[in-house]
Amino acid sequence: MNHNARLPRRLGPVLALALVAAAGCAGDGSSPPTATADLDPDQVLADSLIDAWVDAAGGMAAWENIESARYTITTVWYDSVGEIRRMRPRRVEYRKVDGVEQTRIERPEAEGLYVQTFTGSEMWATLNERLLEPGVRAWDESEYVGRDVVYWFGLPYKLFDPGVNRHAGPREEGGYEVRITFGDGVGLQSGDRYFYYFLDDDPYPEQVHYISQGRGEESRARMYWDGYEQVGDFTYVISRLYRDTEMNPTRELRHDDVELNPVLSDSIFRRPSS
Repeated sequence: MNHNARLPRRLGPVLALALVAAAGCAGDGSSPPTATADLDPDQVLADSLIDAWVDAAGGMAAWENIESARYTITTVWYDSVGEIRRMRPRRVEYRKVDGVEQTRIERPEAEGLYVQTFTGSEMWATLNERLLEPGVRAWDESEYVGRDVVYWFGLPYKLFDPGVNRHAGPREEGGYEVRITFGDGVGLQSGDRYFYYFLDDDPYPEQVHYISQGRGEESRARMYWDGYEQVGDFTYVISRLYRDTEMNPTRELRHDDVELNPVLSDSIFRRPSS
């Protein structure tokens, strides 16, 4: 896969769409219908920008038509001179069951193969097929990483999920900032904050920043997105590259080997007895 490849972009209409929407007009209808008159202008602006992104990426139906998926997320760490220091793949199996999202993640490490599972109501982890216990990091992080791998894979579609708060405003240097926060109890860290940066003529964000719950501005993580890939009607981000304040690469997350709607056995989401 060419990690520098990008889908053709629809240039031009984003600025006009955002200004029309902020004035109180509805978008193109691909996002969940909301009475525009009931929303604050900054949410209307945010929804119009995200709606344009969803439309350019294939429309909301592209995500709704996915009942299951397999894909690999590879984390790459860079040293101080920008050379690759370490790579770690994680194989994700994902499915929707009665509207509930479930994940199973295989992660090879030096001590063996970890498997982390989150069913929406339960979580557990194993090492070399041996059930671990609560208090072990792999177990304790099963829900968080299960939600995390779906959130990033499912963008921009996940931004219209219930409990996601969306606000936007223009930037002095041009373009827009869309600010994402979450309602109480949404996910494990509802205090996380995300910032999506759009140019005037591009429906796709150029950068995404986030600040983890309980941390300040000094902890802001900066991601620069590099390329999109399309499988059927569904579009996903190929690479998310983290850079420090001096623009040096520190970490990268790559999506590869995406398979949509594979048949996944119930048994792989069943908790082992021991």
